Amino acid sequence: MKKIKYTVLLGMLIFLIHCDTKKDYFDDIGANLLCTTYAICNGETPAKTGIIGDSWTDILLGFPLVETLRPQLENRYHYQFVGATLGGKTLQQVVSQGLQFQVIDQGGADMKVIILSLGGNDIQANLTEYIGNVSAVQTQRFATIKTNLKHMIATGNAYKIARFGGAPLKWIIHGYDYPNPYMPPVIAGSDEGCKSKFDRIGLIVPDAAVFTSTQLDAFNNLLVDITREEPSFIYIDLRNTLGGKPNSRAELMLDCIHANNLGYTFLADKFARLIYPITNVGF
Repeated sequence: MKKIKYTVLLGMLIFLIHCDTKKDYFDDIGANLLCTTYAICNGETPAKTGIIGDSWTDILLGFPLVETLRPQLENRYHYQFVGATLGGKTLQQVVSQGLQFQVIDQGGADMKVIILSLGGNDIQANLTEYIGNVSAVQTQRFATIKTNLKHMIATGNAYKIARFGGAPLKWIIHGYDYPNPYMPPVIAGSDEGCKSKFDRIGLIVPDAAVFTSTQLDAFNNLLVDITREEPSFIYIDLRNTLGGKPNSRAELMLDCIHANNLGYTFLADKFARLIYPITNVGF
C-alpha cells in the first residue's frame, strides 16, 4: 500500500506543479492533506463524529481512485468527519503519533463517536516473519493490536473528559470483509494479501483463501473479545458483504484486500445501517 500511496502522491504533485505554481494554492492543498490525513488543521473543526482509518477509509490521500468508506459515508449518508485517514496507516502508528488526541482536539466538545478502520496493516506488514512460524507471529501481533486498541481508547477518553468534560467517547471499529488473494494487484509490487506475494517471498500455504479467511476470522474474533473488556468499544461485523467465505467475489474487488466502488457501496450501506442507532446520522 505504501508504494501505491507514494506513486500516486508524486503524480498528483507533478500534475499540480504544471497546473498552478501559486504558493497559496499549494498551501491550500497541503493544509487539506494535513487536516484529512493527520488531523492537523487550522483551528477546531467541530463535528460529532471522528474517524481514524487506513486504506479502507482513504486509499490515497483523498485521491478518488475508488470511493472507500469515508467518502461513501460523507457523500451518501451525510457524515461530517474530522479525522486522520491514510492508506497504509497502522494502529501502531496511530498510537505512536497520538492521532487520537489530534482528532479529539479538532472535533471539540460535541464529538461523541470515533470510527476506526485499523489493524489490517499491522497484520499484513513484514509477511516474511510468518514463514515457518504463522501461529506464533499471528498471536504476537494480535496481542499487540489488543494492547494498542485498549491504550488508544483509555488515553483518548481520559483526554476527552479532561479537556471537554462529559461522557467518554464511543469507539466504533469494523472488522474487514474477506480478502480475495487471487486478485491481481492494481499496481505491480503493491500486492499485500495476494497469493502472488505469498509465493514470491516464500510464504507457502496450502490454500491462500483458507489462510487469509482464517486469519481474518481470528482478527474479527479478537475485536469481539475487546468489546467484553471495553464498554465504550463497539464492533461492527462486515463479513459476507462481498460474497462470503473463503474469499470475496472478484467482481466486487479492486485488488486482493480492497473493494471496488460497487463493493464499497455495499460495505458502506451495511456499515451505515448498523451504526445509525449509535450515531443517529444517515437515515
